[in-house]
Amino acid sequence: MTESSLRAEEKAFTPTGLQLYYGNDSKILDTMQQRMRKGQVVVIELRNLSKEQISAIVNSSRQAGSKVLAYISIGALGHLERANFEQYLKDRNVSKTLDNMILEKNQKFEALRIDVTESIWREFLIQRIKRIYNQNVDGLFLDAVDTCDLYINRKEWPISRRAESVKVMIGLIRMIKAMAPEKFVMQNRGLNLIGKNVFVGDATGVFIPGLDLAHFHPNNPDGLLWSGAYTDSSAWIASKERDMIQIRKNGFTSVFTLGYADSAVDRKQFFQNSRAAGFIPAWGSSNMKLHEELTQEANSE
Repeated sequence: MTESSLRAEEKAFTPTGLQLYYGNDSKILDTMQQRMRKGQVVVIELRNLSKEQISAIVNSSRQAGSKVLAYISIGALGHLERANFEQYLKDRNVSKTLDNMILEKNQKFEALRIDVTESIWREFLIQRIKRIYNQNVDGLFLDAVDTCDLYINRKEWPISRRAESVKVMIGLIRMIKAMAPEKFVMQNRGLNLIGKNVFVGDATGVFIPGLDLAHFHPNNPDGLLWSGAYTDSSAWIASKERDMIQIRKNGFTSVFTLGYADSAVDRKQFFQNSRAAGFIPAWGSSNMKLHEELTQEANSE
């Protein structure tokens, strides 16, 4: 797909809002559908929904002019998918066990961080994505991209080994977009990857090409979500915020923000900051309650 054709699609759908809900409560799903509007991106977790619920959400989205994205974790294995992946390994007589692929356990979310250089993991993801797209959704929400931070800082690996995992993560994101260029793909976090270069190392290291979201690439993600936005005031996050402002201005990737009430961020200030930067904001009570509650836009009750 050429830059001009991609820009034509971009004009056909201009992101203007965000709703996110991982649960299956019928009343919340009804509210979510009632709040759908043109340009809105709606993120759901298909594994918690029936076929009938998915169909109703997609139909409502089509009528409203919004897009429905399905959640998928590409850098970590959650408890909902662990048994399926272990069966996938068994069916293919893979000698390497899941335990040997795990880099770290995220206790908070009960997720296992995985090295994306494992080819069997990437194959498993591709098969999942094909099944997801069979349910007529408009795209994907790529979670756990920030597993790349673990690669970058993994001191027991030589720098060349760290760099390889980062390169493969970038390649995986672009491969997913290339699978169905017409689909809307949103990346969650993974802010180390968004610039022109990624520094991999400690006191010394190497620079490798990043996603460079400020410039055109046919297989870059369409959206970037800065979840937990404005909770950190470090020099690093300030530089990433400048990157995101430039990304938004250049118009190849839309930038969304998600703030939480249980963080140190004031809701009013969060929306003011997001809008001043040209970002598309949403608000939730906690990142631990996204399966219980629907995120809010500023004008939502």
